[in-house]
Amino acid sequence: MFKFFNNFALVVVCFFLLAGCFGSSSVETGLNPAELIEIDDDYSTEVQLERGEVLAVDMPNPLAKGYRISGASFDPSMLRMERFLEYTEDGESRARYLFTVLMDGSSDILIKIKPLQDGTEDVYRQVTVGTGESDGLF
Repeated sequence: MFKFFNNFALVVVCFFLLAGCFGSSSVETGLNPAELIEIDDDYSTEVQLERGEVLAVDMPNPLAKGYRISGASFDPSMLRMERFLEYTEDGESRARYLFTVLMDGSSDILIKIKPLQDGTEDVYRQVTVGTGESDGLF
């Protein structure tokens, strides 16, 4: 009887361990963007979101042109950067930032690049994020 109980407990423990491993090995990050902005040809864009929503900013990675993305400037009291991803899609190198909106207001996200060799940092893309009540009539 005791051996049966030990074997049963061992099977239950293994089941929970395997379930936990499968849950944590998922490619899904758990962040579902409310808005995905692809900035391929434009320099800047605007988006209106609600507090707590996640924004994904997707753009070409400028490596082929001799630049690398060096970072993003934004208001940390209004936005929290969740992730920065570099990936390849259809043979094109791309980059994606994920931000969570923390409070109402308006803020710019400035994506910056720097030459692969020595050089100065420049603004590559700009996204203006607005949250809260609109000032319009409707």
